[in-house]
Amino acid sequence: MVRMKAQSAKQRKKVFVALRMAGIAGQGKLAGIFSYLSERYGDAAPWDIEFVRTRGELTRARLLHAQEAGARGFILSIPGAENDLAPLAVTDVPTVLADVADDALAARTANLVRLHNSARDIGRAAATYLMGQGIARAYAFLHAVGKPAWSAARFAAFRDALRDNGLWCTELDNPVDVVRLKKGTAVFAANDDTAFALLERLRARRLKAPGDFAVLGVDNDTLICENARPRLSSIQPDFEEEGFAAAKALDEMMRAPHPLPARTLLAGIKRIVRRESTAEISHAGRLVQRAVAYIDAHALEGIGVRDVVAHLGCSRRLADMRFRQLQGRTILDAIMERRLAEVRRRLVETREAIDAIALDCGFANPIYLKTLFKKRYSMTMRDFRRNLRS
Repeated sequence: MVRMKAQSAKQRKKVFVALRMAGIAGQGKLAGIFSYLSERYGDAAPWDIEFVRTRGELTRARLLHAQEAGARGFILSIPGAENDLAPLAVTDVPTVLADVADDALAARTANLVRLHNSARDIGRAAATYLMGQGIARAYAFLHAVGKPAWSAARFAAFRDALRDNGLWCTELDNPVDVVRLKKGTAVFAANDDTAFALLERLRARRLKAPGDFAVLGVDNDTLICENARPRLSSIQPDFEEEGFAAAKALDEMMRAPHPLPARTLLAGIKRIVRRESTAEISHAGRLVQRAVAYIDAHALEGIGVRDVVAHLGCSRRLADMRFRQLQGRTILDAIMERRLAEVRRRLVETREAIDAIALDCGFANPIYLKTLFKKRYSMTMRDFRRNLRS
């Protein structure tokens, strides 16, 4: 019995975990770590965790001491501490960086996992949500302070998703730049802190959200979102999924007989929490929302403006007027943009024949589509496919 205890103690692994616990992100990741350990090992998790929860605690000296004390693995998720990670650059001790820049460890090729929430998923979810509101005349993205790489990545994904639907995005570096925007703009902010600063700026200028501007953040930090005025709508990344993936990746590296190649993992989003900063309660807003949803669902079936108006149950004149007021485009424009977005996707992602793509995307006449495409994008569909694939 004594020998079994000694063996169990020998098999335990010291693990260093650094999570910023001031917001929802760190708390969610910690829950994910514990969830993995419980699922994998039950009540007999073989980790002895040294836990750091603030930027001030995560120092170069602390990391050196952890290594000297026999730490077998590291999970690090405190932004701003990148310069203190140098001790881990000259070792192959299993390490997971979660939402942390990896400049100090860029040369490492083994036993390193870079884990991020997916900028593409976040940016595209924001675009889909704001377009689906049916109330925006224009769109903008507001960067986090200093325009960090993750902010730039979210902007690129948001911009590209809008472009796929024939829409344009204004890029802002500072909340004061809101003066450049026309009323009716939906603004996607890089995170909740940035969105909160924008809402404060709007209030100072006696502008209303969502009456004049819609504002959407990222993180769903309830302390910020619930105390903003108006309360802030926000995308919640799946922080628990990140924590679970971080623990699983570290465990795999620590149990492997040889160092594993460095790799990057991405986590998705959990949900979008809608609050007053994007809510639209006017009859006109609801009417356009219904039109946008119908177009998105049926544009590829060959529908026309009459079909949309029939679905809405109102006059064509009213539908056209409200759509122009709140979308800045016609119903026909929205239908064509939805179809062309699908055409572009299929040209790049499939090997379908061009005539087949035309028919599948709601164009009864392939020649009409080819003419329209060349006029819109200054190249043939065949050239578009060739250029994007190359």
